[in-house]
Amino acid sequence: NGDDLAELLRALVEEQRAEDAAARAAWALAEAEEADPQRPAEVARARERYEAAVAAVEAARARRRELEAQLEPAEVMRAHSLVGGDQ
Repeated sequence: NGDDLAELLRALVEEQRAEDAAARAAWALAEAEEADPQRPAEVARARERYEAAVAAVEAARARRRELEAQLEPAEVMRAHSLVGGDQ
């Protein structure tokens, strides 16, 4: 139904946002680790933000898969095409 499709579209967008945030957090962690001199507290904070971002991606992915399981394959493909993804 339309509500399920809309919910999947929201989940796809949220998953993409989470992936983007995780990529930014990974970059920040790498920068902190490569700093000269390295600041352990800054590295620890960056690592915590990265781990939280990865957990958010995993949660968003699980939610997306849960919603996909409730829809017909054609509807899932339609949702992915609407958001421009190929997942």
